Amino acid sequence: MSKSAFRDYAPGEVIGNGERAYVVEERIARGKFGVVFACRDHWGQPRILRVVWPFSRAYENVRETWAQQAAELQRSQHPNLVHVLDSFEHDGCFHLVLERCDYRLDRFIVSPAWDGGRWLKAVARPVLCALEHLHAAGYTHKNLHPQNIFCSIHLERLHPDSVFSGAIKLGDLDVNTLLGNVDVLNVKLPRGLVPPEYLNPSECGPMDHRVDIYQAGLLLLCVLLGRITHYSFEEISTGLPVKTAERLESSYGQVVARALQLKVADRFQSALELWQSLSGSQPAVPADCELQVLDERR
Repeated sequence: MSKSAFRDYAPGEVIGNGERAYVVEERIARGKFGVVFACRDHWGQPRILRVVWPFSRAYENVRETWAQQAAELQRSQHPNLVHVLDSFEHDGCFHLVLERCDYRLDRFIVSPAWDGGRWLKAVARPVLCALEHLHAAGYTHKNLHPQNIFCSIHLERLHPDSVFSGAIKLGDLDVNTLLGNVDVLNVKLPRGLVPPEYLNPSECGPMDHRVDIYQAGLLLLCVLLGRITHYSFEEISTGLPVKTAERLESSYGQVVARALQLKVADRFQSALELWQSLSGSQPAVPADCELQVLDERR
């Protein structure tokens, strides 16, 4: 099934997988890799329904591989990953049903009331914990940015010093795994997330799991700056993100700068190592933490 052949689902339409049924509510997004819908399952629980297709290969050539990979993803669950709950074929298309989180980190970051110094560790802990789990299982995310970090609870209901396991989750692993592993043209590496080793491997080193360490550095830099920053290839290759982090007054700045080093060998070698360095940075946090943020659904 290709993008042009897909029949769009209307609100109220029921998509079935055996005894499981999903009622479409609305279309959220559409792109060259597929379509995303809000839906509810047969229990009435809110879910995400994602229809995916390969970009440059026939679906018939990848369907078996995708079924195997989707089953592996369903087994590789973690409290800080958006769960893959179901996978199936319907009308010649591959479908994924995902946990639904109604809040996205980028919308909190751009709020005028956002204080990145207060929230950095609260964001970093679950994200880096999820990355450590993925890397141990042999996965690399490669598409880590604020729009792929979801919150199951509105952050104004939480205190940044509290340990709220499962409230912040890393998403999009399902698409990166299914698309990237069957077709090199489907590897989603947005321009602003390209690491230095992609641009200059002979100088910077190999592309491996430490791509995620670099992208985690970019994510944490956005958290601290309170804005979503995109860098050009030239800015990436000359180390502008590193220099920006080094100039920050926050005690986290030097830690984030190390995650953003041009040479792979100079970065933290694991997500756990990055977290341990962040944990050693202890900026003062006021007792009160009221945060007014945008309340928008994914």
